[in-house]
Amino acid sequence: MLFLIIVLAMGLLMPFQTAANSRLRQVVGPAYVSTLVSFSVSTLALLLVSLVAGIPIMPTDQMLAATPWWSWFVGLVAVVTITIAIHLFKAIGQLQAMIIPMFSQLIFSLMIDHFGWFGSRVIPLDGKRIIGALLLIVGVTLVVILPRLGSKQQVANKGSKLVLWQLLAVLSGCLSASITGAYAQLASAVGNPVQATTVAFFVATMVLLLFCVCNGSVRLVGKAFSSEYPWWMWTGGLCGAIIVFGNAWLVPKVGVGVFAMALLVGQLSLSMLMEHHGWLGAPRKSISWIQIAGILLMLGGVALIRL
Repeated sequence: MLFLIIVLAMGLLMPFQTAANSRLRQVVGPAYVSTLVSFSVSTLALLLVSLVAGIPIMPTDQMLAATPWWSWFVGLVAVVTITIAIHLFKAIGQLQAMIIPMFSQLIFSLMIDHFGWFGSRVIPLDGKRIIGALLLIVGVTLVVILPRLGSKQQVANKGSKLVLWQLLAVLSGCLSASITGAYAQLASAVGNPVQATTVAFFVATMVLLLFCVCNGSVRLVGKAFSSEYPWWMWTGGLCGAIIVFGNAWLVPKVGVGVFAMALLVGQLSLSMLMEHHGWLGAPRKSISWIQIAGILLMLGGVALIRL
């Protein structure tokens, strides 16, 4: 139960991370530049923790031999997933951009547990887990879908292009679940979640930095730390480091499915509070009893799967 509470708490960081990264992108411009800033902050934070704790940063030859080569590049997969997510909102509208990846991540997470992909421990998809997943889906419907049904959705693409973007939304959710499993596998092979997370973030940051240097946009990074703008907008990287570290540490203990679901419950809970109080510039929206019931159903679904 303690691990479940920790995952729920980490989910509370995600809306703050999203708000910070959105504000960061408004300042620096291109999405890949804001992603570079966020990943750089995450990497520096992890390097600092490694130095203070005396954790080796570079993997040994034995670690490299014990892990598939692609696992060290899982941070780049995260960059691809973030890039897709950024463009989904304009391409298929806010509601679909939220719901399709959310549901595909849920389903794929349960599949990872069931088949033991990415070296995760096998957790069969039994009746209890199916009921728990259905409770979560009903809860998401009450919290997210129903309140937005009456709002106008700006969809830039139609026809075959719309279907393509919807398929990319499904892929985005599957990649998110895969990243969760891959980080956990890397941490298990390395034996230390901090070292595994640090290396993965470092590789992704270096690739992003090289890309920004080549296209001449690296000069925009300095704007993120200018005193003209809110200091908190670059702290999304700190939230990202904590979430990914928690991913590598806790998934082997609770499974990919429970981790993804509990993270989602925490994320939606704080999102509702942010909208209710207008925190960090969020548009104010009152919390309805239907949404509260939805959160309770989601909590029940996670508890049922975990018990």
